[in-house]
Amino acid sequence: MYEDKTYSSLLQDALSDVGGGVQTGEGYLVYNALSALAYELEKLYIQMDYITRQGHADTADLEELIEIAKDRGIYQKKASNAYVSVKGNVPIPIGTRFSLKSFNYRIVEAINDNVYTYKAMCEEAGSGPNNLTGEMIAINHVDGLEKAEITEVLVNGEEDETRDALYERYLASFTSESFGGNIAQYKQYVNAIDGVGGCKVQPVWNGAGTVKVVAISSESGACSEYLIKQIQDAACPEQGTGYGFAPIDHDVTVESVEAVKVNVMAKISYMSGYNWSSLKDAVTAKISGYLKTLASEWADGDPSTKTTVYIAKLQAAVLDVPGVVDITETQLNGAASNLILNWNQIPVVGEVSTA
Repeated sequence: MYEDKTYSSLLQDALSDVGGGVQTGEGYLVYNALSALAYELEKLYIQMDYITRQGHADTADLEELIEIAKDRGIYQKKASNAYVSVKGNVPIPIGTRFSLKSFNYRIVEAINDNVYTYKAMCEEAGSGPNNLTGEMIAINHVDGLEKAEITEVLVNGEEDETRDALYERYLASFTSESFGGNIAQYKQYVNAIDGVGGCKVQPVWNGAGTVKVVAISSESGACSEYLIKQIQDAACPEQGTGYGFAPIDHDVTVESVEAVKVNVMAKISYMSGYNWSSLKDAVTAKISGYLKTLASEWADGDPSTKTTVYIAKLQAAVLDVPGVVDITETQLNGAASNLILNWNQIPVVGEVSTA
């Protein structure tokens, strides 16, 4: 906004206002005095420009955008802790601590005492432990404990919400007003739950007053049964009663998005020195990345939106693998055509093979 208010321009403006007969050359008293003033004025304009930019959501830094968004009732999502299911061979006291790789966990409640299954919280907030399962090392002594392992991630941990993500939510608050149990309100409340990456809402799906909410995890995958129950309890623990964020007389059903395995078969040509054995993992990773991109965009649609897995885009992803020359005759789940999923489904990589 004040790009033209530089040291040089300010100095020249000041010197031009000096009356005749006064020496204004470099090194003279007037020049030195005005030079110091121009320098200070430039700093002032820089600060004014910064303050002006911080007053607008599109140019504000994260710290200032957080304050601006609060005026719309929108708050930055802070980093959250992952919760996992832990199974042992003996009863495990609440508060017992374990470690797996670089993460520490603490038992917070029993899921099923009869089969020694417990809920544990990762003590480090963030997405680092997401999808991490396996045998744990006990930090505290437990009598008779021979094995304790994470069998399932119940709720994914999340990082602090980024500036861009917060800005998108801020803009959305102007285009879709949340009130009275409309779709925007359902999305607002469901998306605020830790571990949820987005949702689609289908109103009147099974008659008047019925609402179906389909949620996707923050890792762009299917939600655990535990997370779905959390959403259900938050929305409508007792159908039609108004307890929860769902309005009175709303019969809410919460489900997880369905992950559909996409089996890929194709004919691949390789550069000299490469073959399927050496490139299978890289090809599979590229296909998985493409499918995950589709899954991450799933929540942007509505029940009329269906995800399509395009053969051409999948082949383009595979062609990025070093050593791959060409890919042809691609089939998705046995068919040589694009794969169109239902509105409540997302694609995940299945078996990848060559013809």
